[in-house]
Amino acid sequence: MTGAARSSLVLPVGLAITMLLAILSLRFGLRDIAWPEIWNALFAFDPMNADHITLRELRLSRVTAALIGGAALGLAGALMQAMTRNPLADPGLLGVNGGAAIGVVISIWILGASAQAALIAPALIGAGIAAVLVLVLGGAAHRSGPDPTRLVLAGAALSALFLALTWAVLLMSREALDVFRFWVLGGFTGISMTQVMAVLPVYAVGFPLAFLAARLLSPLILGDDAARALGVRVWLVRLICVGAVVLLCGATVSLAGPIAFVGLLVPHLVRPFTGVSIPKLALGSTILGACLATFADLAGRFLLPGREVEAGVVIAMIGGPALVILVRRRQEVPL
Repeated sequence: MTGAARSSLVLPVGLAITMLLAILSLRFGLRDIAWPEIWNALFAFDPMNADHITLRELRLSRVTAALIGGAALGLAGALMQAMTRNPLADPGLLGVNGGAAIGVVISIWILGASAQAALIAPALIGAGIAAVLVLVLGGAAHRSGPDPTRLVLAGAALSALFLALTWAVLLMSREALDVFRFWVLGGFTGISMTQVMAVLPVYAVGFPLAFLAARLLSPLILGDDAARALGVRVWLVRLICVGAVVLLCGATVSLAGPIAFVGLLVPHLVRPFTGVSIPKLALGSTILGACLATFADLAGRFLLPGREVEAGVVIAMIGGPALVILVRRRQEVPL
């Protein structure tokens, strides 16, 4: 099969698999719901029917969060790898996860916030502050704009600092530790539609900005000097890219906790089908990211009889060995 044929198939096939997983997620769980009741719960809701309540109040919002959150992480990972020209780059390199974590811990420690909905705002604020600090340290104030290497180093250093501060607070607050150890696993269990709607405006800005960044990043494949010769403002393109990554990852982390490996692995799985085209890679990573997160959420319901495993744990079980394989192969991936 030619590269063009593979590229044309990946999107419809990925969408079909993702939608199938979403439907199965509505059907199966600790309490299975019959197929006719799924239709009735969506279009003829009976508030006295336990199956209808389970689907409308629990599973529908959970599946929606998995689809949107996974898509956001996959897209952010594709942008990060393209911007830094590093096949092992990950959205966490911007310090977004670490900033969100310290925001959550401080809000629990000082304000006593414990409900998951109350953690969205501090997580977004922490992620935004972390991104600004990374940009400043990464050279956003320089005329040439942020440098990919400086961004990665600044993100890694700040992530380590945020991790140390987080554990320092947790050692002083038992309440913060109790809430944080559930949130830090990362997953979509217990997410309400109200929480999804709370971060939807952030996604509404982040997704269009990310696809714009994907189009603007294409000339950078030739290198910064060649891109500047073509009239591209390299520093502005990178600022747009970083802004999109912060919005997408910040919203997802605030909603579902720090879910690792999606942004790292998904672009590698999509790239053989899309080649070096960054817009195609971004679109494919969006779809496959949603697919992976939905699969992990569904699989976690069957790993332990009578209990559920968080999606973040399932993805880590997949991503850890996959990362080792990527490193051992030492395969250079064109970006």
